[in-house]
This record gives sequence, structure tokens and C-alpha cells, in this order.
Amino acid sequence: MAKIDNGSVCLNHPNVPAVARCAVCRKPICADCIVKKDGVVYCSAKCRDDAIRTGAMVEGVQESKKRSNSNRMIMNLIKLIILLALIAGGWFAYNKMKDDPEGKKLLKNVTKEVKKASQKVEQTVDQGKQAVKEKGDGLIKDSKYKKEREALVK
Repeated sequence: MAKIDNGSVCLNHPNVPAVARCAVCRKPICADCIVKKDGVVYCSAKCRDDAIRTGAMVEGVQESKKRSNSNRMIMNLIKLIILLALIAGGWFAYNKMKDDPEGKKLLKNVTKEVKKASQKVEQTVDQGKQAVKEKGDGLIKDSKYKKEREALVK
């Protein structure tokens, strides 16, 4: 039973001191107004029923969350298995190609193309860096948008 401060009175019986507060609405109540269920004090059958209904809804939400977490874990496990299978397949294919003369030739060509692509990306990045260095702060100062905004303010 929830303890109550001295001086509180029952809201249903203003002349009677309150002995507890409702577990749902926290309304101070006297001994005559107490409705108990499983040792919990309520001010009315409505608050008791609301507490029971809310408890059932919370249990339903928690059960749904458990199922969702379980499903998410299963999906992650399936993704991990697929990823491991792809890695193992790639490893086996690489080893098989490595031992085969035609496979060695193919691996060399793939490696060569990857290096070419890498070099192109590095060149593009270097060109971008150089362009930024050449223009400096001019990229911001000379922007068309900024000039239009400044013209509107003037």
C-alpha cells in the first residue's frame, strides 16, 4: 500500500484522512475507497481495470519485441552464413585458378586492370587537389549563388 503524507484527505470524502494513493492515478484515498487487486491499491474498479489492461498491452508489446529481435538475429545469422559461403567460394576459386595456367593468366589480367583503375582514381584525386590549391578561397568567393545572394541584400 502506498504511503500518504500527513494532512492529505480522500478526494471522494473530503472530511476523511487519506491512507493511501491509487497506483494508477495517484489520487489520495481513504480506507473505505480502497479497491485491492493482488496487494495493489486502486481508487476504483476503473483504475484497477485500466492497470490490468495496460499490463496486458505491455506484455503484448514485450512479446512482439522479443519475436522481432529473434527474427533479426536469425536474419543476421543467415547473412553471416551467406557471406562466409561467398568468401569460401572465392578462396577456393582463387586457389584453383592459381594452379591452372589459364587461371593464372586471368588473375594477372584482373590484377592489372585493378591497378589501372587505382591509378586513374589517384590521378583524378590529385587533379582535384591541384584545382583546389590553384583556386584557393576563390571557389567560395566567386560562386554564382553567393553573388546572387549578395545582390539581393544590397
